[in-house]
Amino acid sequence: MQLPTSLNPATFQNALVTASIGRFLLYRQVLDSTMVLAAREAREGAPHGTIVFAEEQTAGRGRRGRSFYSPAGQNLYFTLVLRCPVEVHRRLPLIVPLAVCTAVQAEAPAARIKWPNDIWIGDRKVAGMLIDAELSATGAVALPGIGINVNADPTVVPELRDIATCLARELGRPVQREALLARICNELESLLDEPPGHVLHEYRARSSTLGRRVLVSPVGGEPFEGTAVTIEDDGSLAVRRDDGSMESVTAADVSVRPLF
Repeated sequence: MQLPTSLNPATFQNALVTASIGRFLLYRQVLDSTMVLAAREAREGAPHGTIVFAEEQTAGRGRRGRSFYSPAGQNLYFTLVLRCPVEVHRRLPLIVPLAVCTAVQAEAPAARIKWPNDIWIGDRKVAGMLIDAELSATGAVALPGIGINVNADPTVVPELRDIATCLARELGRPVQREALLARICNELESLLDEPPGHVLHEYRARSSTLGRRVLVSPVGGEPFEGTAVTIEDDGSLAVRRDDGSMESVTAADVSVRPLF
């Protein structure tokens, strides 16, 4: 099945059941980064739930300044403008990946969250996200930037061949991007109203990290190995070191070790 190479905004918005998330869409064929334009729009008053979407990014940004694979017309690259109460704003590092994972699971039930905010299928990454925040006169504005490998196979890139995948590759068929994007918006708006305990429970249930051996590389610290024990209330990862001591990990690269 040949899918169109441009997102159909009407098809996307017809699949929404939200009051605000996704209702205002800024669509571009090419951007350097959706996060850059979303930050500018937020400073100019873009309403809560605005989506900045691009068919292609020329300077997509991953964690720690890494580039993000962004071919044209086949994947999802977008940034949301979220204006939430402070208590909800603090939970976004759990809410956003949970919304994305739950939406992806409708197509690929094996999808899981690799702490803190990547979505993996098996041992390959299918989606990643960053959450920037800015202060405005009316409070904090969160800018979750999300990239999902939907129909473009990243294994054609040598450095991604063994670590990344896309939904079409995993499922053996293309996936309609409009439906997936709408599901993410629907899930996100619903989760913004859920109590913290529910969000934490659902995030833990979808974790691919808990119970696994991990290599933790803290920012500015020495790497260490241990076992991921739980996700704490604030979203940090509790790791039991090999000497039995517990470490609360907040800012680090965490590599999940093979099961055997």
